[in-house]
Formats: sequence, structure tokens, C-alpha cells
Amino acid sequence: MADDHQESDNHQRSLLPRVIPSERPLPAASNTRRFERRLRVDTSVVVHLIDLAADVQGRIVDISLGGCHIRTDRRFPVGIFRRVEIEFRIESLPFRLGGVTQALYDPINIGIRFLDVSDRKREQLLQLIEEIEKPERPSD
Repeated sequence: MADDHQESDNHQRSLLPRVIPSERPLPAASNTRRFERRLRVDTSVVVHLIDLAADVQGRIVDISLGGCHIRTDRRFPVGIFRRVEIEFRIESLPFRLGGVTQALYDPINIGIRFLDVSDRKREQLLQLIEEIEKPERPSD
């Protein structure tokens, strides 16, 4: 039974895209659990705190299929395992994804793990990641 679970985990990891690693070192504890690499981005984001009916402004620092790192404009008012929705635009595509606060690196740097991502939104996020990965084409 344990072998079946391990094979399933290995199969899921093999389906994830390969992405460019972030230059930012990740905390040691998360390196052992992370399935996908994060891509550096710099775009504004609104974090909607579901249970508080409040919003926090910030910037997405990096993103992956599983989550993102956000630097907020002010101290983040809640702890980990709080439901959030993040709203942002990259490459002119609007995104609104549900998740949970997974890590608080310091008062303004948080890690969000995406939850309940529909197949359609996951496909859009995958396309976005592939677009970010493409090297810039030289201009003619």
C-alpha cells in the first residue's frame, strides 16, 4: 500500500512542468516538500482575507503551479492556514485564485498555497508559466 502511494506521488511529480529556478533561496524546511520550482515575477496583487472581509495590497515575488510568495505593502494581519483569494494580472491575463497562507517568512513576506484550483484555471496558470519561461526573443 505504501508503495502505491509513493508511485502515485512520483507520477504526479513527473506531470509537473520544469520551470526556471528562482534566484531567491527558499527556507530549508520547504526545499524538502516543494514539487515545482518557482518563477520570478513582479506584479501587483490584492490578497482578499476571506474570514475578515479585508484586503491587503502587495507584489507577487515568485509563482508556481502550487503557490506564490507575496511581499505585502504593510504588515500582514493574520497567521498561517487562513483562507485567502489572490487577484493579479500577468501578461494581460487576470487571475483570481483561492488558497491558504502557508508560511510567514517575516511580517511582510508570506507564502500562499493554492487550493481548489479548477482545471480551467490550472491550465491558464500552466500556460502563463510556460509563457514566462520562454526566453525573450530578440527584436528585429
